[in-house]
Amino acid sequence: MKLEKKYTSLASIIKKHKVANISAVEACFSILSTGKKIDKQCSERLSDFRLSEGRFMVLVLLFEYKMLTPQEIATLSGVTKPTITSLINSLVKDELVNKTDAPVDGRKINITLTHKGQVLIHKIFKDHSRWIASITQNLTDSEIETLIGILNKMFQLKED
Repeated sequence: MKLEKKYTSLASIIKKHKVANISAVEACFSILSTGKKIDKQCSERLSDFRLSEGRFMVLVLLFEYKMLTPQEIATLSGVTKPTITSLINSLVKDELVNKTDAPVDGRKINITLTHKGQVLIHKIFKDHSRWIASITQNLTDSEIETLIGILNKMFQLKED
C-alpha cells in the first residue's frame, strides 16, 4: 500500500524519534490512505452524474422509502437537518426531488423523487452498489470477516 505523502513524512519522523510503534503507525496510515482513495474514487464516479455522496444518499433514501421529511432524511443519513436542507434545495434546483407541504400538517414538508430523479437513481444505484462491493473483491469471505473484526476492535479505543 502506497501511503499518501503526508503520512510517509510523518511516519518517517515518528520512526526517527522512536515515539511510537512504527508498524502500528503505518497500519493506521494505511487505513487512512485507503479510505481517502475510496472516497476519491467514489466522488469521481458520482460526479459523472453531478452528484455528491450526500446528494446520492438522499436519492437512495427516497428510492427506498418513496416519501420522507427532511428530518427523517437527516436521521437516516446521520447528518444535520441544515445539511439535508442544503442538499434537498440543490436537488430541487436540479429537478431530481419535489418538496410538497404535508397534507395533515402544513408546517411539515414531504420530499419525493421526481421522474428525472427516479430515472437517475435507477440508472446508477445497482452499479454503484456493485462498485462498493468490488472494493473487497480480492478478499475471501473469511478475510472480509476478519477485516471487519479488526476494524471493530480498533474502534473500541479507550476515551481519554
